[in-house]
Amino acid sequence: MLKKINKLQLLFLMCICYDTNAQQHEVTDYITDINDRALHIVAKLDVNESDKKEIQTIIVKQYINIEKIEFKRDSQLEKLKKTVIDQEEQKLKSEEVWVKYKASISKLHDDYLDKLSKKLNELQIVQVKDAMTYQVMPKTYHNFLDMFQNLNEEQKKMIYNHLVEARENAMNVGTHKWQFQWFAKYRGKINNILASQGIELHHTSKAWEKKQLEKKESSK
Repeated sequence: MLKKINKLQLLFLMCICYDTNAQQHEVTDYITDINDRALHIVAKLDVNESDKKEIQTIIVKQYINIEKIEFKRDSQLEKLKKTVIDQEEQKLKSEEVWVKYKASISKLHDDYLDKLSKKLNELQIVQVKDAMTYQVMPKTYHNFLDMFQNLNEEQKKMIYNHLVEARENAMNVGTHKWQFQWFAKYRGKINNILASQGIELHHTSKAWEKKQLEKKESSK
């Protein structure tokens, strides 16, 4: 989501007066970026224009609040590295920072969904969640079912539930990279469960990837 400026610089600049025109442009680019992203998300919602504007504002504020919470966490962790020499003490204090971060981001997540629920139904909220996470959840679920076509209903439900949980976590981070890492983490969990149930993963996935590549080549 951030294009030219890292989170720490961004939030610092958002909290102080701008020193240079270049810094102003950096912050302006970021605000433009998240506004465009939110506009793209609400454009596909079947709601009136007035509600779209309100929902867009809610989404933009969510992106900014995520960055603020991550900025606070990263600043505290960086300070600990510089000021706490004892490694064990640094580790304990770092864990405290992460606990507080997780509590803050969890509350932000719940508050955000509560605000959306006042304007959208459950299906529309899912639509927003998928748009915020680049449709990775439905695409990954489809790929699993396409790759392993003999899955039973319990296995399909397991995959679906894990990917839903991955999406909830991915919504709470400020960059594409960390969003994708959340999904990668849960794909790993799914693969481990399937393997423990006797599903052959390696050759099946390789054959599926080859098939997808052939489809792509033939469509050119």
